[in-house]
Amino acid sequence: MRMNMKPRRIVALALFWIVAIGAVILDWRHSTQHHRFAEPPPLALGNGPAADAGHCSLAPTR
Repeated sequence: MRMNMKPRRIVALALFWIVAIGAVILDWRHSTQHHRFAEPPPLALGNGPAADAGHCSLAPTR
């Protein structure tokens, strides 16, 4: 299999993957551990909608 990529493109592609993998490793090592069971459930089945809540109810008031 013959590769027709220019050397400059190969270097740019390798540099991109080195930076991308390095960013993932840095994020993995320096982030706090995620506790997936500490989150609220996505749907509160059986509770129905709240009468006094909505996306506007969290707006700051003066």
